[in-house]
Amino acid sequence: MPTLVIGSAQRLEALMRGVGARWNPDTWVWPSRVGPGWNVYDVIVDLEADERPSPAFSVPSRALWVLQSVKRPLRKILPSPAWAERCVGVNLLPGFCERPLVEATALSEEAWARFQAWEPQSVRVPDATGMVSARIVCLLLNEALLLAGEAALPMEVLDLAVRLGLNYPRTISEWGQTIGWRHVREVVEALSAEYGAGTYPVAPLLWAL
Repeated sequence: MPTLVIGSAQRLEALMRGVGARWNPDTWVWPSRVGPGWNVYDVIVDLEADERPSPAFSVPSRALWVLQSVKRPLRKILPSPAWAERCVGVNLLPGFCERPLVEATALSEEAWARFQAWEPQSVRVPDATGMVSARIVCLLLNEALLLAGEAALPMEVLDLAVRLGLNYPRTISEWGQTIGWRHVREVVEALSAEYGAGTYPVAPLLWAL
């Protein structure tokens, strides 16, 4: 299916190191150049739909829109329930888009069927802030930084403990750099806003990183 991906240069670069390579898409650094004819594409992926208004809702296209929806759930991105039939939410943050399996959510069976026909290597998860893997990983990183602040631990100590004690494939620093500390902070902030700072306090060190 003809596919277009829009987003920042950094997000496009991360995507094309991972699952984007198998889609063979046209790419558009949004919105820095003249756009293509939207109706040319069967699938349009918006890598930043949970960060700024998506053109999905203002252009003449009947494509399946695949919308990044980690920092905001899909149901909060869509302007009306009518859009649920042709929009799917995904986790394509750096670090996660490089996995072979795409984490996705849908609010209708029709949209999910269209998405799976295009991307069969996918797993359906609930439509919730952070989805599953980003929520878990970002909260782990946040918890590590809370501990670092409380105990005045340098990052090197945390990284060594994670590598030797937990045998993680990436240390705290490596995960943060891979995902991007800004993205980590914004996921945790979104969870804190939704569930309360008492449940999900944001580590002050996240702002320094």
